[in-house]
Amino acid sequence: MNILEIKKLWVRFQKFSVVRGVSLAVKEGEFVALVGSSGSGKSTLAHAILQLNPAVHCDGEIFYKRQNLLNFSEEKLRHIRGSKIAMIFQEPMTSLNPLHTVGKQIMEMFVLHGETGTQKQVFDLLKLVELQDIERIYHSFPHELSGGQRQRVMIAMALAGKPDILIADEPTTALDVCVQAQILKLLKVLQQKLGLAVLFITHDLDIVRKMADRVYVMRSGQIVATKLPETEMIPVRTIVETDEKPVLSVRNLSVHYGSFEAVQSVSFKICAGQTLGIIGESGSGKSSLVQGLMRLIPAQGDVFLNGEDFFGLKGKSLTLARSQIQMVLQDPSGSLNPRLTIRQIIEEGLHVHFKKLSDSDRFQRIKSILKAVDLKTDILVRYPHELSGGQRARVALARVLVLNPKVLVLDEVTSSLDVKTQKQLIDLLQRLQKKYKLVYIFISHDMKIIRQVSDYILVMKSGRVVEQGRADNMINRPKRDYTKQLIKAGLLHVNLYGVPI
Repeated sequence: MNILEIKKLWVRFQKFSVVRGVSLAVKEGEFVALVGSSGSGKSTLAHAILQLNPAVHCDGEIFYKRQNLLNFSEEKLRHIRGSKIAMIFQEPMTSLNPLHTVGKQIMEMFVLHGETGTQKQVFDLLKLVELQDIERIYHSFPHELSGGQRQRVMIAMALAGKPDILIADEPTTALDVCVQAQILKLLKVLQQKLGLAVLFITHDLDIVRKMADRVYVMRSGQIVATKLPETEMIPVRTIVETDEKPVLSVRNLSVHYGSFEAVQSVSFKICAGQTLGIIGESGSGKSSLVQGLMRLIPAQGDVFLNGEDFFGLKGKSLTLARSQIQMVLQDPSGSLNPRLTIRQIIEEGLHVHFKKLSDSDRFQRIKSILKAVDLKTDILVRYPHELSGGQRARVALARVLVLNPKVLVLDEVTSSLDVKTQKQLIDLLQRLQKKYKLVYIFISHDMKIIRQVSDYILVMKSGRVVEQGRADNMINRPKRDYTKQLIKAGLLHVNLYGVPI
């Protein structure tokens, strides 16, 4: 029996149709995946089920147990949300209240569903989602938990109302591969244990192949298929061999936060045209390492950029050197100033590092770099919110490339993108690297991408280097158990539910 059935649903923002005539069904206890690229309408469809966005207009039918939710009043919908149909989102930090403890927020869910709620009930939920040290977590604030712990808390909150249907909107995108495997295993166990129907929204085809009973593929607001395309072979990068001196040398780099040592004595070197892939679980020190070597946070050790002591530079010399090592962050939506046009965003660095350039020279430089990242000049008058995820990623890349750097630090730049856009961005990065002989430091929890782009791989855990070496050796013949675990989880060499955790 279909517990959720959508028939010929249209969702419109003013005159623009985001979802166009979609029909799908979820049976009781079934795990159904909704797959599609960024902007295909997946999340809009999910939000329409519970009518979470008052700015849209819906036509069609959405049946929950043969009752059309589109005919429900707001008061009646409140009894459905959470207690019958619950939802978990991609980034728990934007869903959890930073001012309240975890225990208080879960307790609030019981109150909203008409129960008194007790500490024991909250503890039982925290145990159900397989959290350890539950008393500490109960009294903790969201920022005091890891990404995986926060996502488990979100699942616990969703289960507080004892729903029949769980809608999971990209719940593992922001997590490293090991934690992804844990959360996916948990969702599957909970589905089977509680008899939940699950609508799982994702752009990760490998997850879908492992977990889904049925699949809907969405494109441009429509369901275009009910089966997945065949798996493509992942291209393996040929090691870039060179006898040139290293562009970047790092020796015994350490980072401390007070008495806590976040990064301990890391060393590596990398030459022009080469890529160093850095992998490790959340909290392993990857981001602290690159922020330390870029002098964004205090660090100890030696960093040489083009043979020059980068840590010894000051004043104008430091400003000039900073243009040579630039960072592209994970989420362009958060790193691009929403109040500036795309031209102002790209131009900002030129005003800092190349003050003597004339307006016409600056504009020519911007046009040239837009062409390099496959963007048209008409984008310059637009704002970040008017662009797609792929376009924002290219703008973030153009903003640093316009400075003509030698080293790019790429921190999880593909994690928020769908598979198609990921491939386009990786192809672009590889073309640019070959053209400009760029050095890349590529941080990612996606082992398939690391395998594709890296000449060398460095594995981190608890601030230390566990293992490092040539990418082909690290992928095919890892020595350490921790490296084997990361690679197995990331490349899906074993069943996701069998990954040692």
